[in-house]
Amino acid sequence: MTSMPANITRRGTGRNMSMREEEPRTSPGGELPAATVVVPAYNVERFITASIRSALDQTLASVEVIVIDDGSRDGTVAAVEAIGDPRVRIVRQANRGVSAARNAGLALARGPLVLFLDGDDLLAPDALERMSAALAARPGCVAAVAQHEKILEDGRSLSASLPPRALPACDTLRHLLASNFIVNGGALGIVTAHARAIGGYDETLAFGEDWEFWCRLAVRGDFAALPDLVSVRYRLRSLGANNQLRGTPLRPNFSAIDAVQRIPGIGARLTERERRRARRLAECETFWSAARNEIAGGNLLRIGQYLVLGILRYPQIVLQPGRMQRFISTSLRMASSR
Repeated sequence: MTSMPANITRRGTGRNMSMREEEPRTSPGGELPAATVVVPAYNVERFITASIRSALDQTLASVEVIVIDDGSRDGTVAAVEAIGDPRVRIVRQANRGVSAARNAGLALARGPLVLFLDGDDLLAPDALERMSAALAARPGCVAAVAQHEKILEDGRSLSASLPPRALPACDTLRHLLASNFIVNGGALGIVTAHARAIGGYDETLAFGEDWEFWCRLAVRGDFAALPDLVSVRYRLRSLGANNQLRGTPLRPNFSAIDAVQRIPGIGARLTERERRRARRLAECETFWSAARNEIAGGNLLRIGQYLVLGILRYPQIVLQPGRMQRFISTSLRMASSR
């Protein structure tokens, strides 16, 4: 795989993601890591230990974990330091948001494969080994994508009984524009050189920054699919990023959708009609995501408004039984857990 550059430019900031002026740290065996797990962390004291342990307990030999503490005000840093494993590195920064934290970790990553794991999520033991093998088998791919499982704050599953999502075997960009089938960064192992080449995450985006990043990545190449691997357990929390859309106005932030539409290379892949369709569907999914997040507060009026606005944006969604089933099932389980 491509060797690591000394620095890259952060997307949306114009600043260089410079590597620290220090000798590379190796794993206990002396070799460079086979993969890097970047863990952005903000006030996740309750969950961070289990998250890091899941990243360390991989069947893939030689994994490094880089924790970027984004200005936590609780005991997150102390919890990380208490792990006491030489494979774990913690970097502290002022609160700048999850994209800046991920970019800081990407700049320091030494493994040829990088995975972004939120500080309250859990990585499957064989995730990195299987992603590495998939990329070795398909060297033209820029990432390997797996399934995710949504869980409640207490660890109960929200999606275990649902059929697995369909993961495209080719033409990743077209499928990703039609639906954010990845959902969570723990389901994606990325060739580090490609993540750097596109400038990392756009730090100017408040919402949808991961989807926009994945679309830019997909312009460079396909993602190798691992449809039988559930690589990450994705925790839905009342204070997590997945609920930050609660209470937003009925005209939510479509900045990520605008940014995706401006990505160079998309115009050559899609007709104008397909671009308009992709935008309407993305707006629909934004409204439906906001509706699901309102369940935590029990605001039935706002939930109904978001659902209707989503259907008005893309009426065909009611004819897609798989999406309807997932939305209804997850929403009912979230409501019953309140």
